[in-house]
Parts: sequence; structure tokens; C-alpha cells
Amino acid sequence: MLGPVSGHFTLMTENSVAPNSDIANLDIANQKNAQRRSARRMAKYSKRKGELAELIFVVKAASMGFSVSKPFGDSDPYDLIVESNGRLMRVQVKSVFTTNRWGYSVTVARNRQRRHGEQYTAQEIDFLAAYVVVHDAWYILPVAEVVGIDHIRLYPDGTRRRDGGRYEKYREAWDLLRLGVSTLAEIEVKDAR
Repeated sequence: MLGPVSGHFTLMTENSVAPNSDIANLDIANQKNAQRRSARRMAKYSKRKGELAELIFVVKAASMGFSVSKPFGDSDPYDLIVESNGRLMRVQVKSVFTTNRWGYSVTVARNRQRRHGEQYTAQEIDFLAAYVVVHDAWYILPVAEVVGIDHIRLYPDGTRRRDGGRYEKYREAWDLLRLGVSTLAEIEVKDAR
């Protein structure tokens, strides 16, 4: 026999363990460790998705006749260097794998530890290449379009909103890289010559 049982008991849950008990401390430590492991795994997975997008960019750009180089390490604000007609352009590659209500939200600011939310500048990159994986669609955006912005929304399926298609003009705009220009207006000026 176990001995007398109190007529009063409470239902114990994870959050109701007495805070001073060894069990509670062990459980909290295990939860924190699991969260850290999960965050590390997610960061590793996210980094791999970014690397995959960079490789897809290299294959696509090289198949179109561009020379593409990868800087050593990952300390620079740009991922790749694209050469066209003797001009070198710094390209930051971003990707999105999932949708959120018809559109795709792409983070166009830095997403590193200690530098989260810091926007890119024209002194650091020339273009941002955003890849919508599900649609195999590239958006080649001049840096002027993303300066001061943390996120952009892309709508490869179209949108019903009047302000929704702001970046559609940059979908598959590889000519911006080919001509070494940073705006569509510059293409029109070059074509006029």
C-alpha cells in the first residue's frame, strides 16, 4: 500500500511544476536546449535554401551567357558577381519557397545575426535577384527599388489589388544585367541610341 493520499490534488502540467524543484529546472533546461537546437536546424536549413537559390541563379545566368563568380567566404553583402560587357555587378540573391495569401513575401534586408533588418545600399550591391521557387520566376531588381525596405511582395500569379504588381516589370528582367543598367528607363535610353 502506498500510504495515505490527500483528498486534495491538482492536475500537474508542464507549466505548473513547482519552480524550485529539480524536475522543473531540468524540464526548462531541456526545453531551452530543444529550442536552441531547433533554431540552429532552421538557420542551417534556411542557409541551405539560400545556397540552393544561388546555385539556380548561377545555372540560369550562365545558360544566358553571363559570367558569374562567387566571392570567397560569405562576409560580403553580395552573393555573386555577374560580368556582362566588361562590367561587374554585385548581386544579392533572395528566395521564397512558400506563399502567404496569393503573394510571396521576400525579405530584402539582411537576415544575419546581429544585422537583422539592416537594408542594403547602392554602395554594397547593384541588383537583388529574388527567386520565387514554386513558379521558377526570377525578379531582377535594381538596388534603388529596395533601398530602405525590409520586405517586398511578389505576385507571379497576378493580383487584384491596384498596388500589387509593383515589381512585375522586373520579372525575368535579365536585360538589366546584360546591359549593365539599373533601371528600365536606362534600357529605353540605350535602345534609342
